[in-house]
This record gives sequence, C-alpha cells and structure tokens, in this order.
Amino acid sequence: MTDYDLIIRGGTVHDGLGSAARVADLAVKDGLIAAIGAVTGSASEEIDARGLLVTPGFVDVHTHYDGQATWENRLVPSSGHGVTSVVMGNCGVGFAPCRPGQHDILVKVMEGVEDVPEVVMTEGLPWNWETFPDYLDALQAREFDIDVAAQLPHSALRVFVMGERAGRCALSPRRRSGLARWA
Repeated sequence: MTDYDLIIRGGTVHDGLGSAARVADLAVKDGLIAAIGAVTGSASEEIDARGLLVTPGFVDVHTHYDGQATWENRLVPSSGHGVTSVVMGNCGVGFAPCRPGQHDILVKVMEGVEDVPEVVMTEGLPWNWETFPDYLDALQAREFDIDVAAQLPHSALRVFVMGERAGRCALSPRRRSGLARWA
C-alpha cells in the first residue's frame, strides 16, 4: 500500500503565497496536497520534477470558450499553459440563453466581436440548450481537461429578451468600430 497518490519530487516550488521559491517534494493524497518539503514514503505515481517549476494551477478569468466548450474536451491553449480553471461569458458574448430562432444572431455577434469564423460555430455548436441553466447543464454533462465556470453573457441575454432588435444594435458598423477601439 502507498502513502500518497502522487509525489512530485525535487521541483522548484512556487506556492503562490509570495514565499521564496524552494526546491521541495510535494505529495498529493485524495486530491489534496498532503505534504511539501522532504517527503518520505511512496506513491502510486511519482514525477521527477528536478529543473522544473511546481506551481498552483492558474485561473484564466477572461476566456472565450463559450462555444468551444460545447464541442471540445480539451480547452487549448489554456490547458497547455498551466491553467486549471477558466471563466467564460464575462466578455459579454456567448451562446446562452438563446431561443431556437436566434442562433444566427449570436453567431454573427461572436463572429463580429471575436473574429471567430462563422463556419466553426455553425458546424460545432450543438444548440442543445435554450436557457442559461440548460447551457450549464450541457456543460456539466461534458468532461474537460480543466475546470470551467461560466457567467451569463450580456449580449446573449439582450438578444434573448429583445430579439433581432438587439442583434442589429450589436452588429451595427458604429458599434463594431467602437469595439475595435477598445480591443
């Protein structure tokens, strides 16, 4: 029987609390850090981290995975850069809530604001939701390589409530040029 699930040995540990970096071992048991320092004992998995950094996971508080999270399990590039949690929807664009007749409007808003090609969204989005809670349920049913949190995007809410009138406002040339100034 092993003492830990994982031991990361000899890495340069940055604890995220402002302490000086130090070379140490780090042991994990039941998903929690159980020891940091000179760890004795064994683990079912050990990683030699000599010459590597060991840090807390990073949280990216402004991402645009609203669509990608509905068709992709790996949220790259974030998950490849040490990010362990992402937040989406806070930029204002997204795909929920959305009535069935409003799909094209939200795709056009995302394409105009984020320069994501329309074909990527129209072929990738399953639209298996209407309300924001439905969207969260659709995300909850998926598995990701990192943790995902979502805020309700204001553009989708406006379109949901105001219909095409909100979409025309979001897509107007004056609005797009204003957005470009702030990008």
